[in-house]
Amino acid sequence: MAPKLSLADFQNAVPLIRDLAVVSTLPEDTGQLELSLSSAPAFVRTKTWRLDAVRSGETYRIRDVDVQLDGPLLTRLTEAEVATVTLSLRAVGDNGDPLAEAIANVELLPRNQWGGLSHLPDMVAAFVQPNDPAIDRLLKKTADVLRDHGKSAALDGYRQGGPKRAWELASALWGAVISMKLDYALPPASFEHRGQKIRGATQIADSGLGTCMDLALLFCSALEQLGLNPLVVFTRGHAFAGVWLKPEEFSTTVVDDVTALRKRLKLKELVLFETTLVTQRPPVQFGRATEMGADQVAEGKDDTFELAIDVRRARLQRIKPIASPENAQPTAPVEPSLDDDAPLDEAPDLPEEDPHEVDEAKLDPKDRLARWQRKLLDLSLRNNLLNFRAAKKALKLNAPDPGSLEDLLSDGKEIKLLPRPDLMDGSDPRSQVIHETRDRENLRRQFALDALNRREVFIDLPRDELDARLVEMYRSARTTLQEGGSNTLFIALGFLTWNRADKEDAKYRAPLILIPVALNRRSVRSGFTVSLHDDEPRFNPTLIEMLRQDFQLNLGVAEGELPRDEHGLDIAKIWNSVSAAIKDIKGWEVSEEVVLSTFSFAKYLMWVDLVQRTDQLRQSPVVKHLIDTPRDPYPSTTAFPHPRTLDKSYAPQDTFCPLPADSSQLSAVMAAARGKDFVLIGPPGTGKSQTISNLIAQCLAEGSGAMDVR
Repeated sequence: MAPKLSLADFQNAVPLIRDLAVVSTLPEDTGQLELSLSSAPAFVRTKTWRLDAVRSGETYRIRDVDVQLDGPLLTRLTEAEVATVTLSLRAVGDNGDPLAEAIANVELLPRNQWGGLSHLPDMVAAFVQPNDPAIDRLLKKTADVLRDHGKSAALDGYRQGGPKRAWELASALWGAVISMKLDYALPPASFEHRGQKIRGATQIADSGLGTCMDLALLFCSALEQLGLNPLVVFTRGHAFAGVWLKPEEFSTTVVDDVTALRKRLKLKELVLFETTLVTQRPPVQFGRATEMGADQVAEGKDDTFELAIDVRRARLQRIKPIASPENAQPTAPVEPSLDDDAPLDEAPDLPEEDPHEVDEAKLDPKDRLARWQRKLLDLSLRNNLLNFRAAKKALKLNAPDPGSLEDLLSDGKEIKLLPRPDLMDGSDPRSQVIHETRDRENLRRQFALDALNRREVFIDLPRDELDARLVEMYRSARTTLQEGGSNTLFIALGFLTWNRADKEDAKYRAPLILIPVALNRRSVRSGFTVSLHDDEPRFNPTLIEMLRQDFQLNLGVAEGELPRDEHGLDIAKIWNSVSAAIKDIKGWEVSEEVVLSTFSFAKYLMWVDLVQRTDQLRQSPVVKHLIDTPRDPYPSTTAFPHPRTLDKSYAPQDTFCPLPADSSQLSAVMAAARGKDFVLIGPPGTGKSQTISNLIAQCLAEGSGAMDVR
């Protein structure tokens, strides 16, 4: 039995009885039985079921559980009321005591009361009422705001333009609601689970008051009437609204995966906005409200997220708005003040096309060269290019605009690394929260942006610890470069958070864009700076290959062909391409985190050779043969010099071997100098390394520049 019932449930075919069965514990079979249902008060019409017989020990499940409710009674309710439903089972013709009886209580909710997320979460869409008379007046104000700011006053949803037009309509609606001069009312505690009474648009206009839930539903009602697709988002103790910037919807009405929202936000396919800011004085711009909305579902706040309701998907699932009360009387329209009270925020840069519409990956998996490349990459979770773990060898940079950071590095600028500043915390008597509320800015973000303009980046560590870790990182990178010949210090721009289907709870993080950098310091006390290294920036090749092999997923990013802007890489475009590729995968998302760390590519230099010097490698007859005709014999016209004739064939002045060599080793050296291709095999301690050294020296002395040693 449903524990609660409301007019919204009645109008959207929510059943009162969800499951009904008669279980016999009698020692014998019964004759004909009669099961009757009644209620007090009589909100449900009496219903009777006839059962021919119920055998001993059996369960008789009743399929027809549809009962007729009293809709007018549910419409007239103004306060919650507890009703009693009684099910009585008797033998046919027996008016005595029933064989069995079940009694259950049902809470009847007034027509304007929502039952909460613990009841039926998707039923909140029934309280989005686009046909409320006050919504039409609000849309008239919206058209006036558009017209007064030089925009088209047509309220035609997605028909006239792309995401920018959708933003303009939502921003104009924001200005229209501001002109109503509403005040905020605190909602009841735990309203998101227990439910609350909802003020409709007319009641909000009359009273001038609204809770966060009221305001969210007001905006959703108006947005739906505008032809846009709205959302209601619930966090712990709070509700606010969102709107799709393109004609889309989620695949389900109830969205309980916060990453699904974050991915669409990063792709700029939808915006969330903090609806309670509409009650603040002076007026808050719509852009600021969207920043506050996005912040409430940002990374690190997953534990406060409850769920989101996609109103468009709810309508497709036939969840209709509740009917307006019969006694609702239209009120006189309130003329808006279209000066500073009804602002219109200009739309930011928004995408006009799908960033994932790119050519398929050019890498042919059947190509032998591609398979060689893959074998040189470690695709296990031990590789921090696939499973990055923050440790002492990694430093998170406070860079709120990673694109600007990459631009500075690409322009050859040095970036100074500084410890975290103290901003209105600790012993500071000022309040950061009050400052941000009054000045409408994110203090830490703005401070970090100002520092980036000065070519400084903050790291959230005390000075002593930061200096110690930078020194260790500096020495490690220098040693690796000197001993291995390759730079392993990178700034990782963005991470892909991913998981496997068989282990959804295990989250992994893989860096996306790797910018090779070098740490510098002029003196012990001068501090460290970071600058661009000579190597080329690249997209994580190990991640590309792992996703192709394990998930058959193409990120839309071709290695070596990354999109660029006037300074360097187009970071936002790369992130958007990845976000578009994974937007429908639950639990996967792109994080805009920036980290300085060491990333060691196993056999990296060999992999670089295969990737960057493919044409040169194909010029080698051996490599060309292994790629194109590996099963055919490899002919050789050059013979090994006979060890017994070496002294006659090669004079001492023609032999350039700095290390000792016997006759078999010298034969291999001279054959290589004459261009012979061969494999040198020998057990440990037989002089292979000496022979290779002599071979290189001989070829260099004779000018045999085409030699390849593998």
